[in-house]
This record gives sequence, C-alpha cells and structure tokens, in this order.
Amino acid sequence: MKILMLHGSRQSGELFRAKIQGLEKLVKQALGPAASKDTEFIYPTAPISRGDEDGASDLRGRHGSWTWLQPETIDDFYPEINETLAYIATVLKDSGPFDGIIGFSQGGALAAMITSLLEENRKDGFARATEENALVYPASFADLDHPPLRFFVSIAGYAALHPAYRAFYETPIQTPSLHLLGSMDTVVDETASTTLSEKCENSIVVWHPGGHTIPNGKRQLIPIAHFIGSTLKA
Repeated sequence: MKILMLHGSRQSGELFRAKIQGLEKLVKQALGPAASKDTEFIYPTAPISRGDEDGASDLRGRHGSWTWLQPETIDDFYPEINETLAYIATVLKDSGPFDGIIGFSQGGALAAMITSLLEENRKDGFARATEENALVYPASFADLDHPPLRFFVSIAGYAALHPAYRAFYETPIQTPSLHLLGSMDTVVDETASTTLSEKCENSIVVWHPGGHTIPNGKRQLIPIAHFIGSTLKA
C-alpha cells in the first residue's frame, strides 16, 4: 500500500516527514503487522521554490521552502496550478499507484483536488464550467492511468474558493475523507475548511483544541489512523 504525503506551504517533503512520524506509526499499527510491512509513505517536495527566508528553522534552512500553489491566499487564482498538477501526475505515474493521500494545509487543499480529478466522470464537470478563467481538466490527468483513491485526509486543509476551481467540488467528492481541524486555527478561515468537508459526500470531521499545526499527540492523531485502517479493511 502507498500513501502520498503532501506538505504545507513553505515546507518540504523531508520537513513534513519529520513532523508526522507519529502518525506513520499509528497508521501501521491500525493496518496490522501483515499490511504495515508493505506500506510506504511517499513525501514529494513541491515544485515552486519560495527562496531563502529570514528566520527559517535549521531544518527548513537545510531543505528549503517550497509551495504547491501561489499566491498563498485561499480565494485567489493560481497561475501555476497546471504545472503543479502535472508534477503530481508524474509522481502518481512514477511512484504509484497510491491508495490514499494525507495533506497538511495547502497540501490538504491539493489532496482534495487530486482526489477529485481521479474520480470517474470528472471531465464532464470541468467541461461544463463557464466561469472566467475556469480550469480545464488537466491534460496531465487526462492521460494518466491511475485508479480512484480509496481515501484522503486533510489536516487543516481547505477548499480553493476562486470560481475558476468550482469544478473540483461542484459534484461532491465521493472518496471517503477525514478532515482534522484545529478549533484555534487563525491561519485558515473556518469557513474554507468546513466548505471542503461539506463538498465531500463521505466525510468525517474531527476537531482538536490546537491551532494551524500538525498535532503530535496520540489522542489527536488516532482518529486518522483508525479512519484509514477501517476504510482499507472495508
């Protein structure tokens, strides 16, 4: 089994791996000894460099600052989104197939987009889009031979609210999903996070008492592990 792990903005694959090791262990425990031996967590780094940033941590300084979408505002238009989706399509082709995705913040938003694109009959929804600058179904996914995902997890993620991306959500996402949200999150507006969960037909929302972070406590992470385990065993 393979799980694609998508970091947040201004991070990297290696930084995300360092922050979420506890969840890896819990997921493997939930899957059981036999399945966990064959479970891989793949951590790509986003293709858009943010350059050197003042005040970066030592770990971030070593691995750089990278982003999937820019500008970073939730409701903006992303001129480079097709390049990012083409990059992800290459990861899916070269390292997949994947059973699911776990994404944090901007990575959670992208995880929902990828999940949507991989579902059946999505091309029709993009073809019907009439908004100005509406995204056309990406050619990189049109030519991709990858099955629909079995689950996705969004940690502090959100829906891309610009009208150009309405086709991702206009038909509700059917893939089972879990949305872990912080009740004290001051970075991502609660409306954007709950909009994403509402656009998912088979969604579970779990709140934790923290902010815009990846929780490191077992109590906050165990719902994700149980969700993945139960979904894959269903």
